[in-house]
Amino acid sequence: MIMQEEMLSKLYGYFSVQFPEYSKFWDRLSKEEYRHARLIQKLLVAAKRGKIIFDEGKITTYSLNAFISRLEQILQKAENVEYNIKTALICAVDYENSLIEKNVFTHFDSLSDNVKGTLKILHSETMDHIESIKKVQKSVAENS
Repeated sequence: MIMQEEMLSKLYGYFSVQFPEYSKFWDRLSKEEYRHARLIQKLLVAAKRGKIIFDEGKITTYSLNAFISRLEQILQKAENVEYNIKTALICAVDYENSLIEKNVFTHFDSLSDNVKGTLKILHSETMDHIESIKKVQKSVAENS
């Protein structure tokens, strides 16, 4: 999950350079994804200390590897500048939606209020990303 968030951060960084008129938007998403990776890293440390339980549910190692493999393909296309702004936004919203649909951040369980707060931040910021991306999609569509 850490790698996935770091890769999303990198992807949004590419999009920031490729679409300079939207660089502030992509930079914000990139920074937040990087922060998400650091938050998940803290959850991992807490899990190793036995303060958090992770219930795989549908998020198995296999499914995470499939997510990462798909993200590697997307990153390769971004590196090769194969996206236009519309397809970049579709790709971003689809990926963010998949994180919510898979309930990625609900597989951790803890009695700690700090952990619950961190999980709430991860979930709500991912939802915010989806809404932000949809707003930019609407703006791009109106200006086309």
